[in-house]
Amino acid sequence: MKQISEILHCTPTKNSEECEIIHCTNSKAIEVGRHSIVTETIECEFCKNILEQTGFYLSSSMFSRGWLSRGEYERCTCKDAINHWLEFDKAKLDKVEKEKNEEGERQYKERLERMIKQSNLGERFRTRTFQTYKISNENKLAFKTCERYTEKFKELKTKGVGLLITGNYGAGKTHLAAAIAHVLIKQGYQPIFGTLINLLGKIKSSYGDAHSKENEEQIINKYINCDLLIIDDLGKEKPTEWVLEKLYYVLNCRYENNEPVVITSNYNDTKLMDRLTVGDNLETSEAIVSRMYEMCQGVNMQECKDYRREI
Repeated sequence: MKQISEILHCTPTKNSEECEIIHCTNSKAIEVGRHSIVTETIECEFCKNILEQTGFYLSSSMFSRGWLSRGEYERCTCKDAINHWLEFDKAKLDKVEKEKNEEGERQYKERLERMIKQSNLGERFRTRTFQTYKISNENKLAFKTCERYTEKFKELKTKGVGLLITGNYGAGKTHLAAAIAHVLIKQGYQPIFGTLINLLGKIKSSYGDAHSKENEEQIINKYINCDLLIIDDLGKEKPTEWVLEKLYYVLNCRYENNEPVVITSNYNDTKLMDRLTVGDNLETSEAIVSRMYEMCQGVNMQECKDYRREI
């Protein structure tokens, strides 16, 4: 038994009279106390059985006793009617499930779009996935290594294991790095992708800009704490002391926190060290390269051709 106030206001009251709600046909409501005319009936389209309207009967002396019709009729129990209503209910549930899935897909796509924007993947890299990568005998091992890395990323991330992809111009290093980012985004991880100049340029642009959304500390913290930091084409541009200082700080913080990095470069360890050396300061460049090799598994693409020139 429920109280009137619970039904009308969804709040229980001690002084309210209890009432009973019965879901029933019109004739049943008359039996238990309804005083009104009988509503219309219909025939079952299969067996012609007479079917009454259904509704709710409310009994209370505080309010007039009454019956509320929902405009629906009882369901016939003949075999054809049962089959009909089974199909009807299934179609209704399927429609609800479809709408739910469509809403879920919409929210999923919106989340992916937000994460892609936050990853710094530009328009050029939107289509650089494992599915669009041109596999050859020379790059097949590198492709499999990168693909397997995404499959085992959950485990490798806890160990801080990354990849150092080295090879000639046009070998497909950037494509593989972008493909890794795409897969991880779909898995729910947040990578950040960019060249060293691009990544650190965001820090410089925040200097002296009162309207900047992020300051230096906030930007660096994003690079330190994201699920995967991808640095593309390391060594392409000659750095400054300031660039090396920031790079080492970010790499060392990720190393200490067991957070992985993926780095692509045209250079091996010796040449990369030369490219990262400013003046006679070998100490910082050696420390950076040492950290990279300690944090990353090597992916050698030195024998790969420039597949961008292939038709």
